[in-house]
Amino acid sequence: MAYLFGTGFEASDAIFLRGAILNGLNPSILARDCPAAKIRSLSNSAIIYNQGSRCGFIYCVLQGQVKLARVSHDGDELTTGMLSAGELFGPALGHSDSAEATETAVGRGSTTLWQVPAVQFRHLLLKQPEIALHVIGALSRRQHQMERRLECFAFKRAEARLAETLRELSGGFEMRCEHGFGRHIRLTQQELADLVGASRPVISTILNRLRKTGVLGYNREYLCVRGIADIERLIDC
Repeated sequence: MAYLFGTGFEASDAIFLRGAILNGLNPSILARDCPAAKIRSLSNSAIIYNQGSRCGFIYCVLQGQVKLARVSHDGDELTTGMLSAGELFGPALGHSDSAEATETAVGRGSTTLWQVPAVQFRHLLLKQPEIALHVIGALSRRQHQMERRLECFAFKRAEARLAETLRELSGGFEMRCEHGFGRHIRLTQQELADLVGASRPVISTILNRLRKTGVLGYNREYLCVRGIADIERLIDC
């Protein structure tokens, strides 16, 4: 279900904005500056936009996760990012109109997004400089994350890169794990391998070793952990 901020914004929708980049912003300001914005609820594996398509929206993850992936001409897929609550994304980010998507965005699990036309989001930033500062900070953190990932690829072994990746993904872990661990994240071994920068067999070997210690468990769709710090201590980064 989607509620338009301009015509059907409800108190329940405001709850979703807590912890997001719009935290603390009066809903009436959103209704005024972003009248076409809406909240979208997605089912698992719902496509938000496809690589190569044009998209004129900015998105903010309010709940759940979004996977970003690029597909080669041969059909091979590479996971480039897993976004969690509070993160902005979209081809039009940094543009005042539509832009061509360089990756495909897919919802993972039950996902809730805030969707706004790029032109209205730009208007919001001009009217609300404190939100603009939050956006700059978020994009800066993402750039630093990419720089750390490149440094890991160059200087760290696969085990250490795995621990670093799990630390970066920690914001996306659900705190109530239904598989007997402390928390879990919807993530396949291949997706994790793509993010770590290693082959799936290498990641599988490391995960098997960690599973024997009892600090994590996994199946085809989930990775479950008792604590990121436990994994880091065992790997001895």
